Amino acid sequence: MNYNTLLLIMTIIFSIITIYTCINIIIKKRYKLLGENIVAYIAYLFFLFIQYKYAFKINIYIIMLVLISIIGNNFIGDYMDLYNSTKHYDRFLHALGSFSFALFFYSILDKLVLHITSPKYYVSIFVATIGISLGCIYEIYEFILDSTLNYNNQHGLKDTNFDLLSDVIGSIIAAITALWIF
Repeated sequence: MNYNTLLLIMTIIFSIITIYTCINIIIKKRYKLLGENIVAYIAYLFFLFIQYKYAFKINIYIIMLVLISIIGNNFIGDYMDLYNSTKHYDRFLHALGSFSFALFFYSILDKLVLHITSPKYYVSIFVATIGISLGCIYEIYEFILDSTLNYNNQHGLKDTNFDLLSDVIGSIIAAITALWIF
């Protein structure tokens, strides 16, 4: 299958899962979860628009990893409540999210801004830095939600530290992967 066909299939599947999740959130009156689903979906559509407008293509598998991470967070973790039934899922998803988003954002920067041929080890360090930074930003996001909207994303210092460690692990794996794909 060509790139555009795969991207269309992934977008349709992601759209169906997001719409299904949003409808069930409304039916079950779990409105706190609705905003994050809508923002994630709009952000994905914005990415598709930017990719089309500037005529670049991000590796389809990297996009797939990002969509799996979003579905893993919004549908499986939040809606199906796997975050509260096992602590290991949260740690796994932090590692997967840092891995996929580090590669994703580096790919975007590489296509739109960087255009520099750097030694692979510099690229690898940059990818790791992006992943770790995004993990920290996500923890701050969780803190803001917990502090202002009474969410229950962070379950104490130990949970936050494990989340950050998982982010570092995912970022290091992304850095190693970047040695082969960039």
